[in-house]
Amino acid sequence: MIRPLLFAAFTAALAAPAFAQTAPATSPRDYQEDYYVTPYWTRQPVIEALGRAEMEVAPNRSSFSAVYVETDKDPNAAAKLAVERARLAYDTIKKAGGDKTRVTTSVSVAPYFEQYRDDGSIVENTRADKVKGYEARASVSVIIEGETALAGRARAAALALGPQESSGLMTYLQATTEMNRQAYEAAVADGAARARATAQAAGQTLGRLLAVQEGNGPCLGRWTTNAGRLPLTGGQEFYASPAPEPAYAERALETVTVTSSRIGGRDVAITEADLSNLDLPSDDVKQVINAGVCMIYAVGN
Repeated sequence: MIRPLLFAAFTAALAAPAFAQTAPATSPRDYQEDYYVTPYWTRQPVIEALGRAEMEVAPNRSSFSAVYVETDKDPNAAAKLAVERARLAYDTIKKAGGDKTRVTTSVSVAPYFEQYRDDGSIVENTRADKVKGYEARASVSVIIEGETALAGRARAAALALGPQESSGLMTYLQATTEMNRQAYEAAVADGAARARATAQAAGQTLGRLLAVQEGNGPCLGRWTTNAGRLPLTGGQEFYASPAPEPAYAERALETVTVTSSRIGGRDVAITEADLSNLDLPSDDVKQVINAGVCMIYAVGN
C-alpha cells in the first residue's frame, strides 16, 4: 500500500514543473489569463488621452413648499380650516404656475396642552385631560418642470394665503438624456483632439483607437466598473434664489381675481395685485454638466 502512494507522489513531483511554465495563448481561456497579466497596451507604444467637457445649461426645475397652520378646540374644525386654506393655495398655484406645475399636499393634526411653570421654566402638561386645543398643519410642496419663468409667480400665489412656514425658492437642473449625451460627445471630441496634439508634439503618428472608457480615467494599467456619467458639479447643487420675472407680455388688471373661496365662513380672494406684490424677480444661475472619457490610441499604426 505504501509503494503505490510513494510512486504517485514521485510522479506528481516530476509533473509539477510542467504546469508552472507559460504556454502561448491558444484558447480563449489562455488568452483571458494572459490578458489580465499583461494588458494589450503594454505590447506596443500607445497614447492615452483624457477628454473633458463642461456644459452650462439653464435650470429646468423649481421647487418650494409652504405650511398653513390652524388651531381650534375641535380637531376637525382645525383640520377643516387648514385644508380650506391649502386647497385655495393649490388652485392658485396651479393657475399661476401653468400646466407643468406639480403640487403635493398633506395634512396632520396634533394636540397642544396646558402649560405651567416649573422653577421658572414653562412646561407643557401632556396629560390627556390637559389638552388645550388642536393644531392642524396643511403642507403644500411644489415642483415646476421646464422653464423657471413662472416659478416666482407660483410662489407668490402660495405666499398670498399667508402660510405660517415657507421655504426658499430652489432652482436646479434635472439633466436629460440628450444633455448627458451632448456632454459625452464633447468629451470624446476633446479626447481625440488631445491625442492628436500629443502625437504631434512627440513627433509621432497617431494610430487607430484601441479603447474608450467613459469616466474620469485614467484607463492605462487598471480596470474599473465605475464608468458612469459624472454627477453635476457639487453633486446635486441647488441655488436658493427666487425665479426670474414672469415672461408674459402684460400683467392683467390688478383687480382681476385669480381664485376665491370661503374659508372659515368668510370669502377669501387672491387677485393679480396679491401676486404682483409678492413676486420677487431674480436671474437664473447657470448649472453645469461635466463629462469625462479616457481614450487609448496606438502609435504609428
